[in-house]
Amino acid sequence: MIDAVFIFGLLNVMFEFILLSMLPPLTRLRLLGNQSMCVSLHFACLALNLAIHWGTLIGTMSGIFSFICSMATVSLAKLMFGSITGTRYKRGIFGYSLKEIK
Repeated sequence: MIDAVFIFGLLNVMFEFILLSMLPPLTRLRLLGNQSMCVSLHFACLALNLAIHWGTLIGTMSGIFSFICSMATVSLAKLMFGSITGTRYKRGIFGYSLKEIK
């Protein structure tokens, strides 16, 4: 039973990271640099997973675990892509040139 929770958490991490990587670079960097948007992303992920899996103990555990994994996913995305806070660009592992951001 607990392995299903971990597998669902891993699938959620991959799905959320792919969705973040599909955003245009400027939008992605601004989202990752804005703390309130990151918190909104975490709670949207939690609400969606709880709505899908409501009614069973394993489903609720999966929803809560995916919320925890969402925090790790956003931290990983900040490390990989970087972020824009105000007018400051913090470069990640995949750095963007100014042409790519605009």
